[in-house]
Amino acid sequence: MNAPHSLGRAKSAALARSMLSRRNVLRAAGATGAGLGLGAVLNPSSALAAQTGQARRDDHQYEALLKTSKETALWGWFPTSRPSVLTVKSGTVVKIDAVNQSGVSAAQGPVAYFEALGVPAHQVLPELEEIHTIPRTPGSSGHVLTGPLYLEEAEPGDVLEVRILDVSPRVPYGVNSTGPGSGVLSQLLSDRSTRLLTLDKHNRYYQFAPGIRVPFRPFMGITGVAPPTEAGFVSANPPNRWGGNLDMRDLTAGSTLFLPVFQPGAQFYTGDSHGAQGHGEIDQTAVEHSMSLTAQFIVRKGASLEYPRAELPDHMVSMGIDADLDTALQIAATQAIGYLREVTKGALTVADAYALCSVAVDFVIAEAVDGNKVVAAYIPKSLLP
Repeated sequence: MNAPHSLGRAKSAALARSMLSRRNVLRAAGATGAGLGLGAVLNPSSALAAQTGQARRDDHQYEALLKTSKETALWGWFPTSRPSVLTVKSGTVVKIDAVNQSGVSAAQGPVAYFEALGVPAHQVLPELEEIHTIPRTPGSSGHVLTGPLYLEEAEPGDVLEVRILDVSPRVPYGVNSTGPGSGVLSQLLSDRSTRLLTLDKHNRYYQFAPGIRVPFRPFMGITGVAPPTEAGFVSANPPNRWGGNLDMRDLTAGSTLFLPVFQPGAQFYTGDSHGAQGHGEIDQTAVEHSMSLTAQFIVRKGASLEYPRAELPDHMVSMGIDADLDTALQIAATQAIGYLREVTKGALTVADAYALCSVAVDFVIAEAVDGNKVVAAYIPKSLLP
């Protein structure tokens, strides 16, 4: 497949910043402005019952299985015309056996890469050798994506709701790797540093060093949909309005991600699974660990979003995404103000919501190392009516 023409980083960043024109800021901060009307999604249990007639949050059953293979995987970009690898109806629970890209592109091959780290060959996922041979599209990132998953009912302007029911390890180990040119301190190291991190037998923690245990909190680093056609060639490395490499550590089991839809079928992709990560992922990688994602995919008609939004057990999360950290923060703030106006049906003025964000909402750098930054506004549900 020939890659479409790339917009380039400068033009892509300019497109994102155009969202912060005075008109768009006012619209984002308004109570009923376009791009904010999610309405019923604030009550997930009733919404889920209306879609499927039964509860799914308390089990890990699934109705469709998508395995990662040479036929269903691609190297790191988001095509808009790739044939479906699985098509389902809204409300379907899908299990996706994803892979992390660590070692897949190693010159010696993934088996030899992991054996050098002390992993026996029989513990290396066999599909990694297949994926190793997939040709790289010029401009793609080093991530391995699985997809696209098509939702029959999804059309541009809808919202795709992704209810994350389970994220579970496919192997008992992950890798953190950094070195010169990596992360927010790109000049810190003069040599590569790669460490194997192995789960305890109960999948509760990684033994990082003597006396230091890192809790196991698995999530998918990349969860996104096909971008708008005018975005051109889109690498999977920088996150954007379509989601992608959000690296948002709190998208664990029990959370829900809402993504704006730009293409027919939504065309959902996932990959870059992680076993643990701090906000920001500052050395460039998390615990890079192959996982299975089980999620329910629901198409929300009559709802729209400008940027991804998430629901956690105790918080709603609005996001701002841009190459410039200040701009990402401004977008997150306008999105949070707009959400507070929306959920209170305009009872809060713009000034009220702005003040509430300042005194009660946490703005966190969720992603700092992949070109675009992600700032997440954590809005406590305890504040909401």
